[in-house]
Amino acid sequence: MADHNYVSISECAKKYCKRYCCTPQCKNKQMSTSTITFHSFPKQKDLKLKWKTALKIAKEVPKYAFVCSTHFDDSDFISSSKTSSPAKIRRLKIGVVPSKNLPARSLDKVLLTPTKEKIIKRAERLKQRRQNKEHCQILFQNDCLPDSTPITDVEELSPSSTQTDVLTQEKTTVLSNEIKTADKEVQMDKLLKLVNIGEFVIKSLSYNINFSLDTLHRIVLVLIKLKLSTSYKCLAVLFGVCKSTCTNYFYETIDLLYLILKPLVLWPSKSSISKNIPKCFINFTSTRVVVDGTETPIEVLKCLSCRIRTYSFYKGKHTIKFIVGISPDGLITFVSDVYGGKASDKHIFVESNTVAK
Repeated sequence: MADHNYVSISECAKKYCKRYCCTPQCKNKQMSTSTITFHSFPKQKDLKLKWKTALKIAKEVPKYAFVCSTHFDDSDFISSSKTSSPAKIRRLKIGVVPSKNLPARSLDKVLLTPTKEKIIKRAERLKQRRQNKEHCQILFQNDCLPDSTPITDVEELSPSSTQTDVLTQEKTTVLSNEIKTADKEVQMDKLLKLVNIGEFVIKSLSYNINFSLDTLHRIVLVLIKLKLSTSYKCLAVLFGVCKSTCTNYFYETIDLLYLILKPLVLWPSKSSISKNIPKCFINFTSTRVVVDGTETPIEVLKCLSCRIRTYSFYKGKHTIKFIVGISPDGLITFVSDVYGGKASDKHIFVESNTVAK
């Protein structure tokens, strides 16, 4: 009878085995060395998908595809030996995934673009501002509290200390309420000034219309519509007028506010801009205006030619465009004419002739 002697793995591989690693960027073959073992893909679909994801294999894996042992950690193996065999068989544990010497792609390198860097810096500045705000609030609370000796035990609180705590809390609430009321009074003063100017403009224009609402309520109606986009039905119920009257008041008051607020948009001189330039513009002292295009959606118009001019392919709906210019200190200094959504920002900028100012 033939002597069935065991042959070493390297000799067997040289004669019969043609296994190789299917991992991209890996050139290991079973014929090259005897220390590397090869393992087939698991039959479980979810585990097989994890292997393909880790090894960055997108196409379907063939039936006789193998992965070499260099892509696994030493702790992923179970060492077992056959009593009649001089070689050791290395088997993988259940549920392991390749984790070493994985293929690297140029697309996997995360490169920070200028936009991403701006977003990261903006988030850091926001976090810093919040921390500073919390710190200021803590300091404000500490300044409001009276100086007293630290108390370690709660049971040792005296009635005088509790009274002082209540008084300090009342003082802080009163102070915060005074600040809120002061802000409301300032806002109300501005609104009353706007109303007075509106009444003066109405008298000078000699309107022959008898309004059921006074100027204050009409301006408030317009501000609510612009801020909250409330429907005319809801505004009609709030102000006690019919829907058509509410609509007419809105359009008439919009024209009134335009006449009042248009003279406030002034183009300042270069000397005044340089005097009020903020710290963030220290390296850009020659900046006169910061221009930005604004796009607002509108209703679909009945005229077909108007629809063509107002349709914006970028927004996918009918819009109007205009350019707003803001000085470095935050003052609105320029508002261009209104164009349809089809017009580009460059066209509006050239037509507005902002550079010549």
